[in-house]
Amino acid sequence: MALRIKGTDSFKLNEEIAYKGNIGRNRERFCIDYIDKKRRIIKEIQANQVQDITQKGGEITCRKGCSHCCFLYMNASLQECEAIVYYLYHSEKAMTTFLKNYRIWREQLRNNGDIFKKCSKLYKQLLCDKIDSHNRLELFRIFDKEAKRYQYQNIPCPFLENNLCCIYEVRPFACVGTVATTPNNWCDPSNNKEPIVFMTEISAVFDKSFYYQKIEDYILTFFPITVYEILRYGYKTLAKITGLVDLQDKILCDPEVEAIIESYI
Repeated sequence: MALRIKGTDSFKLNEEIAYKGNIGRNRERFCIDYIDKKRRIIKEIQANQVQDITQKGGEITCRKGCSHCCFLYMNASLQECEAIVYYLYHSEKAMTTFLKNYRIWREQLRNNGDIFKKCSKLYKQLLCDKIDSHNRLELFRIFDKEAKRYQYQNIPCPFLENNLCCIYEVRPFACVGTVATTPNNWCDPSNNKEPIVFMTEISAVFDKSFYYQKIEDYILTFFPITVYEILRYGYKTLAKITGLVDLQDKILCDPEVEAIIESYI
């Protein structure tokens, strides 16, 4: 069955069928469990950050309303993106904020040459186990340069509203793991001060568990775009991933889902 729903109805339909049918219910359970686990991990990370930095004589200076990190290039796993989608479906305010900001944000990226695409490509190369230490160091140098180019665009994350993250509870681990110990204004790229930033590598990012088959590889993406694509295209987006190619066909053949789709045609 081909799913051809256009305009705003596609968002509504994808939300309606997201957690229906056998696969959909597995998807919902997966998201609920993942969010619960993520909240526990975030608390552990934050406690460890405070302990480690305090032992070094420092202090985390990140505070509510400080949003400098929300202008950085950030990745998230596919599982995190699914959890964010679930969160948005259950938070009208967060969903409205994101969709309102997304169009403007995406257009700004296009106007600046979509710098994130090169960042994504370089980051994927950095994850390759076959790269030797010398080449990895060179790749990281190039990635760091491109990531700074992204930051200098001064384009806020589309999940940001009034300097606050609307998905704070389920924000990516990359965001959680980034903290500074220097004054907040040092993180502003227009400032000539060099901030001291600690970035915690979080093993939970490298997780292949999923609600439909095991993902064959780590999937880390530029998360605002992936979240939007899932909201707009639903299972069609997920079916592009290796190992999930028959996902859309399976969900569309579920009688419970078919009945919902019929009402849109």
